Amino acid sequence: MYLRIPWIVSRRRKLVGSLIDFIINLLLYNFIFFNDLGTYPNKLVSLSFAFFWIVLSYLLGRYTRIKEISFNTFTKSLIKIIFMAILCNSIYLIINLGLPIIFYWDKTQLSNYLSKDMSNIFIKSSLKIAALSLFVQYFISILTYSIYDQKKEWVFYGKRIIFNQIIEELGPNKKNINLTWISEEDKINKINLDKIKGIIIDDLPGLSKADLDIIFKLKLKGVIIESLLTWFENEYHRMPTNIINNKYELIEKLKSIEDSYQLRSKRVGDLLVSLFLLLITMPLFVLISILIYLEDRGPIFYSQFRTGLNGQIIKIIKFRSMKTDAEKSGIQWSQHYDPRITKIGRIIRSTRLDELPQLLCVIQGTMSLIGPRPERPEIENKLLKDIPYYNFRTILRPGISGWAQVNYPYGASIFDAKKKLSFDIYYISHFSILFDFLILFKTIKLVLNAKGAKPKK
Repeated sequence: MYLRIPWIVSRRRKLVGSLIDFIINLLLYNFIFFNDLGTYPNKLVSLSFAFFWIVLSYLLGRYTRIKEISFNTFTKSLIKIIFMAILCNSIYLIINLGLPIIFYWDKTQLSNYLSKDMSNIFIKSSLKIAALSLFVQYFISILTYSIYDQKKEWVFYGKRIIFNQIIEELGPNKKNINLTWISEEDKINKINLDKIKGIIIDDLPGLSKADLDIIFKLKLKGVIIESLLTWFENEYHRMPTNIINNKYELIEKLKSIEDSYQLRSKRVGDLLVSLFLLLITMPLFVLISILIYLEDRGPIFYSQFRTGLNGQIIKIIKFRSMKTDAEKSGIQWSQHYDPRITKIGRIIRSTRLDELPQLLCVIQGTMSLIGPRPERPEIENKLLKDIPYYNFRTILRPGISGWAQVNYPYGASIFDAKKKLSFDIYYISHFSILFDFLILFKTIKLVLNAKGAKPKK
């Protein structure tokens, strides 16, 4: 895996922030423990605390860039860190004092246990870690604020019709990018290089020798030169099908799935994580099943046929979230306020809990935890006609969650399917175990925030 992976480069703020937090946790906790007791703490405890701190910080959005430096943003950061300190200490005290309180009925024994320095050391350490982490992370935000806030000036060199397609494809999602256009009749050497970050070339093979010489000189001066497809990959982490010139260009991007080691590792990870999730969510299985049955006495589970790996038809299972006669008028897209969804269905859909039974499909081998979402054959037949390269989604085993699911709302139209396909193709072309872990964490964050489970209005 190479270092210029776009989704890693764009997350430098998160990676640096989490690494600094990890170092703060380990060094400060070990220092305080040694200073008070003259020995080092259990490595498993200190590592577990550091990892828990980083995961919790990620879920609370502590490592994301802030759009403004103000009292309000600092207050929000302060509230998050206070919540984290309270939660960490609560969990620690429950684990370390819960059992003694239950079993030590003798007040003297309990008093002696509570008087130990261990809990005091953890509380003191966590509070100091919280304070230092707060100021360090906010200081990083101040340093990076001016960098992120600057507009990235890009110049597109190509046909006007292609430029219009780019603007339409971006829509309101232009981030902090300012994109301008120069025609092929204009001289590329007249571009003002003082403000631009790079030049996007629509048709590299079609450039004249004179333009190629100019581009070569610009490259030597540090100007970034990228093809349109590569630019979309690096800046937006997706690959729109309407800018893919031919199948060969796409095939060149799909070399990552040829690594059988990655695919075997993915399968082993699917089995281990799915078994673990089934084990810890078993009480939820029972509770959701009871609630679904009590609402309308209908079936608990709902099965569908979907298109799986290499176009094979597979059967998936979900908790039933719609009324039993939801498809009496035929198959249709979901709506934002869909009257067919039950009361319990709205809850389990918003939290993605209706997908839990698909863990059985992952264990069976017809699905993966991460991958392009499988579509119903009846809907897919229409999408194959209307959307180019749609069949490329089936190159990998379909997943419960995917890059499209964590970046785009619930799809309920051909337009949405087109947008989500651009994310799916990007995922397939950049597939790796590390990428899967990123999507898994983003999925957990979405589930906890109950976002992205409804179609757009």
